[in-house]
Amino acid sequence: MRAATANPVILTRTGAVNQRLGTEFEQLGARVLLWPAFKIRLPADEQPVARRLSSLDDVELVLLVSPSAVAAVAHWVDRWPSHITLAAVGEGTARIARKAWGEDVPIVYPHGSASQSGSEALMAELRHRGIPSRVLICRGQTGREWLSQQLIAEGADVQTLTCYERTPLAFTDSERQQIGQLARGLPPPVIYITSSETVGTLMHALHPVEGAWKWLVSGGAVVIHPRSEAVVREAGFRFVHMSDPRDEEVIRSVFEVMDRLNG
Repeated sequence: MRAATANPVILTRTGAVNQRLGTEFEQLGARVLLWPAFKIRLPADEQPVARRLSSLDDVELVLLVSPSAVAAVAHWVDRWPSHITLAAVGEGTARIARKAWGEDVPIVYPHGSASQSGSEALMAELRHRGIPSRVLICRGQTGREWLSQQLIAEGADVQTLTCYERTPLAFTDSERQQIGQLARGLPPPVIYITSSETVGTLMHALHPVEGAWKWLVSGGAVVIHPRSEAVVREAGFRFVHMSDPRDEEVIRSVFEVMDRLNG
């Protein structure tokens, strides 16, 4: 077990995966702040989603944009029709899809680490295999617009389906007060960021708290994709480290950044 650390660790993923990683850090002596960038919930009106997913004769490929999309769609789909191929933007989402629907479900996705995943990598894979004629993109209220535009430009008929809703991080008055105290009393944190959208969400959530954003960027960030790395560097973080997304590698990377902050 690593000795207790003064630098807080901020985790921004959604749901149980964030809590699980937080527990692992706490067991290693870290002070953990759980700030999920988005909360995920099923749409208030589920009927349009249920109707669409129950009638897929006009669809060839279903694109699942994230693990959240898999979890949401699994609420309605127990088994896919035999003519459907799934697509995922990364290996992690594909792995979760296989857990939801079995090893035999056909899935197109870019193989390799998180740095080799994303819309561009999936588009290259689809071009190599042949662009599908009819695509349904399962996502939140927004997302993967570039991929949708590229598919349309290649001749595909693309539809989007809001199968879950994302609510951005927002702090209560008491939470903002606590964050202000942390910013004044603790050394800079190390934050784990898995999406470039997280940066803007955090900036907006911390804006009312005097000194909080300056405190955050004076620390370090661990990221898992080049796009997130570019956004985080532009935001002005003192140290930025690219990591493999496996928990043990994220933990190692966070403590490595912490050592650099205190070196």
